[in-house]
Amino acid sequence: MTLPKTERAAIIDIGSNSVRLVIYNVLGASILPTFNEKVMAGLGAGLMTTGQLSPSGVEAALKALGRYRAILKALNLKSFTAVATAAVRSADNGAEFISQASNALGRKILVLSGEDEARLSAVGVEASFHEPHGMIGDLGGSSLEFKQIGPKAGGGESLMLGPLSLVNGDIDLKSLRKTIRTELKTSAVLAKAEGRFYAVGGAWRTLAKLNMHLEGYSLQVLQGYQMTKAQIDRAAKVCFDSLTNSTARLTLEAVDKKRARHLPIAAILAQEVLEMSELDGMTISSSGLREGVLRNELGASDNDPLLDGAIAFARLDRNQILFGEALHDFIAPALAPEPDLFGSPAADQRIERAACMMSDSAGRFHPDHRAIMAYDQALRAPYTAVAHRERALIAYAVGCRYQKDFKRPDEYTTLTTPEQDERARQIGSAMRLGAVFSGRSGPILKRAQLVRTAETLQLRVSRSDSAMVSDTVERRLSQTASQVRLKSEVVIR
Repeated sequence: MTLPKTERAAIIDIGSNSVRLVIYNVLGASILPTFNEKVMAGLGAGLMTTGQLSPSGVEAALKALGRYRAILKALNLKSFTAVATAAVRSADNGAEFISQASNALGRKILVLSGEDEARLSAVGVEASFHEPHGMIGDLGGSSLEFKQIGPKAGGGESLMLGPLSLVNGDIDLKSLRKTIRTELKTSAVLAKAEGRFYAVGGAWRTLAKLNMHLEGYSLQVLQGYQMTKAQIDRAAKVCFDSLTNSTARLTLEAVDKKRARHLPIAAILAQEVLEMSELDGMTISSSGLREGVLRNELGASDNDPLLDGAIAFARLDRNQILFGEALHDFIAPALAPEPDLFGSPAADQRIERAACMMSDSAGRFHPDHRAIMAYDQALRAPYTAVAHRERALIAYAVGCRYQKDFKRPDEYTTLTTPEQDERARQIGSAMRLGAVFSGRSGPILKRAQLVRTAETLQLRVSRSDSAMVSDTVERRLSQTASQVRLKSEVVIR
């Protein structure tokens, strides 16, 4: 395998609410943020009333851009792109601000059209999910962008439905819902949307955090988190109650004090998007415009972002990558035939392959803590293109690879089904066998085979490698065979 080249690049996003700098390490299809700083400048505050960018927002934004310029210069990072979105493109003094901002940053800033903003947000979502199908909705401070993605992808659009465009003062829920519904009826994209609703933007991420809080959900990872319409309605009620009920308001502020005042607006938007379409639920995307701009600048990758993400996050070297690939080839024949765990045999094998790639990720950890640290790392790692159940299976398999009879913390046991748990234990046991037999060497492991027969799981090795079959190897073969309900047998050829 040729290890993809690692690149470093930055994106500066000048939005209606915030001005943000994100620095990324890019390895193949993986996009990992390594630095993320935002200033809540509030450029779009009062825009719908005055037609002008907020004076205090302009001052804060220019100060932030000067700081970002200094950071990028100190890091000698010359590969960066700066974009501005709805507030700047619609303000009467937007062109004047861009001139000042470009001088402060020392780089020309691109003002995106609404269609470009929708398109690039969609690129960012597509880069962080595996074969997504549905519609993206990127909710910013001033605008809401829609674009269908997947097999029926089409053009994008931008609607002035951001919180700063809808409300300037107290919120009247009935009037607000009527305004939102009227504007959404003009959407050509929403009318034809089907599949999942991929929600982008801080307000919708905070709505998801609220739902996690209400349900006591254990895995606090927003990327790929899914919400049904009923869950959205429940979270929305708390948002609406917060306008008149201090207990509900404190609940929102405990989740995110800065975004609490915009949550009722985000909740109505989420409800109405699902109510007025054939979309079958909301999936949170932590990636959007910035990642889309980055991928647009660097070019697309044909690699799997999950596998590249595992490699990038665990900082695997070439030998570890070769071992991970050989390990999957080695264990695949051992796995007991099961109904599709994640939709198809190909989808199942993709998750198994990712677990094998993470199997050598904890070698630097202390042996006494290796299993739980490897599990926790795999469970929360910032790789993308993986659902929560898939992420949980990978983590459980990796934990079982480092410790026989590994026990997860109780709060995470509900993340997977019993069938997925059994598969994770099978994968983990087989990975333990492959690691000890080969000394974690891909070339050595390729010289051995696991073969299932009607009654046995055979480890087949050549006569020249027979000395490698130690007592520990035989014991781990027996444990793996037991996991797949077979007897073990070593075959010297």
